[in-house]
Amino acid sequence: MNFRIVISLPNHQSINYKQRILLLGSCFSENIGQKLIEYHLPCLSNPFGILYNPSSIAQALQRLMVQQPFSEEELFEHHGLYHSWAHHGSFSTSSRQDTLTKINERYHAATKYLSQSDVLLITFGSSWIYEHRGTVVANCHKVAETEFLRLRLSVEEIVKMYAELITQLTIKNPKLRVILSVSPIRYMRHGANENQTSKAILLLAVEQLTAQFENVTYFPAYEIVLDELRDYRFFADDMIHPSQVAIAYIWERFVDMFFDQETQELLPEIKKINKLIDHKPLHTDSTEHQNFITHKELVLKEFTKRYPTLIF
Repeated sequence: MNFRIVISLPNHQSINYKQRILLLGSCFSENIGQKLIEYHLPCLSNPFGILYNPSSIAQALQRLMVQQPFSEEELFEHHGLYHSWAHHGSFSTSSRQDTLTKINERYHAATKYLSQSDVLLITFGSSWIYEHRGTVVANCHKVAETEFLRLRLSVEEIVKMYAELITQLTIKNPKLRVILSVSPIRYMRHGANENQTSKAILLLAVEQLTAQFENVTYFPAYEIVLDELRDYRFFADDMIHPSQVAIAYIWERFVDMFFDQETQELLPEIKKINKLIDHKPLHTDSTEHQNFITHKELVLKEFTKRYPTLIF
C-alpha cells in the first residue's frame, strides 16, 4: 500500500554545468541557490536579496534590463542604517556609500549575468504588496506600517505584468528558459485563510503563464511540501519554514525534474569531493593527515582534468 501522495513531475532534464542560472524571489530561491552553489553549478542567486511579491521581482528584472545602476538619491536613512526600497535589508549598512557600493556591485554582476543566462528561476512568495508614496517596495525595513498602503495583486495583474516581462526577456535573450515556482513558506501574520488565498492567486497566475509561453515551466515546490511532506517534522521550529531535511528533499525533486542524466550522475561525486575539502583534521602533523592531503590532491587533480570548468 502507498501511504502518501507523490507529486508527478514532467521531464525537463536539460540543465547541466554548461548553463548559467539566475534566481530571484523568496526564501525558496535562496534555498535552491545555496544548493546550486554547493554543487558548483554556475548561478547567481537573489542579486537584490530576498524578494517576496511578483511586482518587486518584476521591477528588479526590469531594472536589470535597462542597465541603470542605483544612485545615492534612491537610498534613505532609518534607525541609523541606509536602505533601498528595491532591496532586502541584507544590503543595508550604516554608511550611505557602503550600501550603494554593495547594491551596485551585485547589480552590475546581475546585469551581465541576465544577458548570458540559460535559466531564470523565479519564486513568488506572496501576492500582497506594500506601496510607499505610490511605489511598490521590496522590503519595509521596519518603517511604521502606517506609512504604507497594503494591497493584494490580482491574477490578471500578475499575468499581464509577467506576460510583458517574459516577452521582453525572451527578445533580449532568445535561449532563456523560465522556471516559475510558488514558495512553500506560509505567511501567517494575517491568518491562515489569507495565506491560502494569496497562494491561490499566485498558483492561478503561474498556470496561465505556463499555458501562454512555451519557454515557461512550473516547479511544484508548494505542492511537494504540502502533499508529500505534510507532517510538521519536515518544518523548522517556527512550523512555517521547511526544515533542512525538507529542503534536501525538494532539491532532489528539482534535480530529478530539470537536470540531465550526466549532471545527475556527477552530483554524488561532487558531494564526496566537498566532504574531502571540508574535512577538519584533529592532528595536522600526523602521517595519516599527510596521506589524506596527498589523496585529496590526487582526487582533485583527476576530477579537474575531467571537468576543467569546475572550480573548487
